[in-house]
Amino acid sequence: MHRTQIYFEEDLFNKIKIQANKLGLSISAYIREVLKNDIEKREEEPSKIDFSEFAGMWKDRDITIEKIREKAWK
Repeated sequence: MHRTQIYFEEDLFNKIKIQANKLGLSISAYIREVLKNDIEKREEEPSKIDFSEFAGMWKDRDITIEKIREKAWK
């Protein structure tokens, strides 16, 4: 196991202590569990692509099959 040092704001640390106590875990075990769960959740989720910046990019353009073929054979 790797050892590291992390600084928390006092308010956040107090909340961590409360949650760890509720679950009967040490602070370190609680932090490890929360991080492990978060990483596993993120690995399972497919990455979401934000298409909002592309919205309307084809507006007012002729993208019919005929027009595309016409340009392709020039």
